[in-house]
Amino acid sequence: MSGSDKFKNKQILVVGATGDLGCSIARHLKAEGAELVISGRNAEKLNALAQELGGDSLSVDLSDSAGRAQLVEAVGVLDGLVYAAGVAPVAPVRYLKDADLEACLNVNTTGPLLLVRDLLKNKKLNAGASIVWLSSVAAARGSAGYAAYAASKAGLEASARCLALELAPKRIRVNCMAPGMIETEMAATAAERISGEALTAHLKAYPLGTGQPADVAAAASFLLSESSRWVTGVTLPVDGGFSIQ
Repeated sequence: MSGSDKFKNKQILVVGATGDLGCSIARHLKAEGAELVISGRNAEKLNALAQELGGDSLSVDLSDSAGRAQLVEAVGVLDGLVYAAGVAPVAPVRYLKDADLEACLNVNTTGPLLLVRDLLKNKKLNAGASIVWLSSVAAARGSAGYAAYAASKAGLEASARCLALELAPKRIRVNCMAPGMIETEMAATAAERISGEALTAHLKAYPLGTGQPADVAAAASFLLSESSRWVTGVTLPVDGGFSIQ
């Protein structure tokens, strides 16, 4: 099977397609033949990506029940779902704002779980479908200022393990990816908030150096494909060796 046929006749929804990682994943899947539905909150970026890739697009806020309902109604029956949306408030706990914490948990943890719930209720996931959620190395490694983000991603991974067991009778697989330092706009913004010395020390913890969005996209493709048909309930590190030290 050629690369362009890997996901032939497969319907895949990519949520968070306007972020660097979601956009890279969408492009990768399109090149492998997927029929895409893309979603994101930045309407301008989403429209541009939709024109580039073709397929359907919908700009919605999935932290809102009406936005989820709109998306679920718009999609067909899916063979794959990638949830790449996320926010990362960086602040010591004593400076953490209520609204930032609530948004972080809503977007990163509650949103993906409720979206899957609604897709299941509306019979929008095929038997044998694959669900991939983006977590982070922050879920397993402590880092000052990242309490809210780390909590949201740890909760996401725990939910994925439970959901994997629930959906196994339908052969629906649920897995997470945990990227490390990927060269994205979000990572650059976070890096601006810490000292140069601390950033240099952090980057030295990656034996293979920092990663690119394409590295995450390739891992997502694996977890969505039949090549991982016996893999469920796991979190795949995509971190250049960061987690083994």
